[in-house]
Amino acid sequence: MISYIISFSWGICLLLSLTGWGKALNHILFPNQRVDWGQRAAWGLAFSLIIGGVLNATWNISPTTILIFLGLGLIYCLVDLVNHRQSIATKLSQLFQECRQDKIILSGIAVVSFLILIQYAGWLYTGRLNFANMVYADGFNTSDDYHAYLVFPHKMLQLGSMGLEPFSERRIVSLGGQSFLHTFIVSVLSDTNLNIIDPSLALIITIGLIIGFLKENKASTRRVIFTILLVLLIPIPKANTSSIMLPVALFLSLFRILDSKEINRNYWVSNACIIALISAAICTLKSTQIPASVVVFAVSYLCYFLSSNTKLKVVWEFGLATVLVGIFLLPWMISLYQSSGTLLYPILGKGYHASAYGITFKSGATLLGTVKTALGAFRGIYILILILLGCLSLSIRPLKFANLPAESSFSNRQAPLSMTVAALVATVVVGVLTENTDTFRYSFSHLFPAIIILIMLAMTDTGGLNKNGIANFFIVAVFCAGLTLSYRWELTKSTYSAYVKNIKFGLTNPSLVSAKQKLQYAALQQSIPQGETVLTRLDTPFILDFKRNQLFLADWPGGASLPPGMPAFKGPEALANYLVSKSIRYIAYSSWSLNHPADFVDNLGPEVLSWFRLQSQLSHDFRDNVQQLAKTRKKLYEDGENFVLDLGTLRK
Repeated sequence: MISYIISFSWGICLLLSLTGWGKALNHILFPNQRVDWGQRAAWGLAFSLIIGGVLNATWNISPTTILIFLGLGLIYCLVDLVNHRQSIATKLSQLFQECRQDKIILSGIAVVSFLILIQYAGWLYTGRLNFANMVYADGFNTSDDYHAYLVFPHKMLQLGSMGLEPFSERRIVSLGGQSFLHTFIVSVLSDTNLNIIDPSLALIITIGLIIGFLKENKASTRRVIFTILLVLLIPIPKANTSSIMLPVALFLSLFRILDSKEINRNYWVSNACIIALISAAICTLKSTQIPASVVVFAVSYLCYFLSSNTKLKVVWEFGLATVLVGIFLLPWMISLYQSSGTLLYPILGKGYHASAYGITFKSGATLLGTVKTALGAFRGIYILILILLGCLSLSIRPLKFANLPAESSFSNRQAPLSMTVAALVATVVVGVLTENTDTFRYSFSHLFPAIIILIMLAMTDTGGLNKNGIANFFIVAVFCAGLTLSYRWELTKSTYSAYVKNIKFGLTNPSLVSAKQKLQYAALQQSIPQGETVLTRLDTPFILDFKRNQLFLADWPGGASLPPGMPAFKGPEALANYLVSKSIRYIAYSSWSLNHPADFVDNLGPEVLSWFRLQSQLSHDFRDNVQQLAKTRKKLYEDGENFVLDLGTLRK
């Protein structure tokens, strides 16, 4: 129980710290404008991601550094709360009076608060889940998380940086922002608590942004509650610890910046700084969010240019923002280049990815096949809802490329249009790259905020009233919200059931790794000479000592490797010779990776995607080669579950 309370409290401290850093940015960039707490938290989150890039590139990440950074943000937030305690008390008093006068509002707030509490508490602890039985919210992914995403924050805290990972496919496809945020958790808590940062705190920040926008635009409290309830009842398709809800919060924050009437009055340099900060932060989280971030950035500035009379100022702001995005991303890109041979995969080169060596999946990648895949990305209820609401939003946000009247409540950057176009384009791009696999999950982080934005606009709509005095856009939005909920209602119920199960699980103070495993891994690593380089394919590599040895992850063997590429389908001796030529003499392997059925790949049905089929074939070829090498090379360690091979010594 004590550990659960500590975890619960630490999550709140993190939220306050992010809000504090956001307040600092608010004071520096917009000293005459106080943004709401949701926006401050989002800005603090974005600032943390950029600072993380600098710390990672300079090898300065440590538990001490992290705690100092978070402590400063927390102190600033608490001071700000004390300074504004009177205004906070006034707002709470007004809300209390509103609840007394309207029992529906009181009931709505109670329900929403309960659901927020359930979700927050439900993500505090997460346990191990077998890959074959993976469902949302029930556990860590024993492939993605155990072999990579849980490792990266530990490497950061032990070494000061993510370091070199030339054999990790998951490293090359991400800059590393999410892993840095995970250090906020691992510095104080355990791996079981990693989901506190995303989706738990990200969801709360998202709700804060929604409240801020709707109150800023004079929406009724009932409509605020309705919108939040919709967000809370949409299941979060989280299949691993990579980013899913944090981009949602940052896209909402970016929308609010671009849409605010205040942006037209602010100094253009400040506008460029905050837009660049949020855009760059989104890109650091997950590569699949880069297309949406780029499109929002480009379309909003294009609309601003077309509607502005001071076009030179627009050009200067766009230029500065573009340069700043590059500067903010540069530390992360340098680190990726040092690790994986590319500044940004695949845009700025393939680096050490398998595709650079001609190993790639064979799909219908003809022009016609690509077109079919792109059109297939538009299937699904969420795309239809986005298109419908996007068209209806023009009734209150018309495409008018001219100076807006001074009393306008929004800017002339066409933020709703920018987000809608970005969501559609990004869905197609991601759909083509992933062959439309699990489109709900891969597109969620840009589709969901776009839909929420359009529904928020509908909640503020008071024009175009029908005979009952209700805005037509609002009616359609309510219908679409109901359609969205009904589409995955069974999944929503099972997800909340998983939250309850996680709460019960968390109260037992669980651990992902048993005492036996820790002893085995300590003995395994002790069998290898200190300072030697090791290629690992282990069940739980995140508990290794990364200071003692240079440890490389083979999360998807053959998916990434040093030039000229790890030999595939060429036999065990070719693999051994290749690794020794790269000064990698030792392989550490777990039996879990060996115990997949030998005919697993052959039994994959035609519905299995070609990229997954290729990954499976490469992994099983690597497994077979290691099994053969175990017969000819000396074993330095073996415990029945794990073993270490010395490739430089033949077995006697």
